[in-house]
Amino acid sequence: MRFGSSLLLLVLTLFAGQSLAAFAASADAWVPKEQRKTAPRLSLPDLEGQRRALSQLKGKVVVVNFWATWCGPCKAEMPEFTKVHAEYRDRGVEFVGAANETRAARDKVQEFVRRLEIQFPIWLEASLDHMEAFKVGPGLPATVVVDAQGKVAARILGVTDAAQLRALLDRVLQEATPPAASTGVR
Repeated sequence: MRFGSSLLLLVLTLFAGQSLAAFAASADAWVPKEQRKTAPRLSLPDLEGQRRALSQLKGKVVVVNFWATWCGPCKAEMPEFTKVHAEYRDRGVEFVGAANETRAARDKVQEFVRRLEIQFPIWLEASLDHMEAFKVGPGLPATVVVDAQGKVAARILGVTDAAQLRALLDRVLQEATPPAASTGVR
């Protein structure tokens, strides 16, 4: 019995530590509402060659992940994005994979998307200039969360995970939710 209690305490402590670590990492990435700036212009071709723009998604929370097929850490974190995308797509959150790949690499990117079962849009030709405009350059991977007003709400330099993404998205979505009206009943 004593061993079981100790094990339970250890598991709860580790779980709390993970939650605190995700919260701390999210706090480092967070941009306070009063300090937010409008997201830079981002217009790139999708896998079908159609030009897509971040401005077309205004009114939605958008996660933009800068990545490349040759980037090992990008490949490692992509399942986290796929998981969180599935959880948040019905809550008004859009995901965009901004690939640092040319149109000539389209087949390689499509194979990467197929193999990792990525369900969100992938745009090609993201560059260092784009990343620097969002203040996340020059290293891959990097992620930006844009709020529904089109302002940068968070920046993640380097690898992220589902816990950090959820913490940031929950925070942005909570901002957009007006507080419940008082019923006047006590």
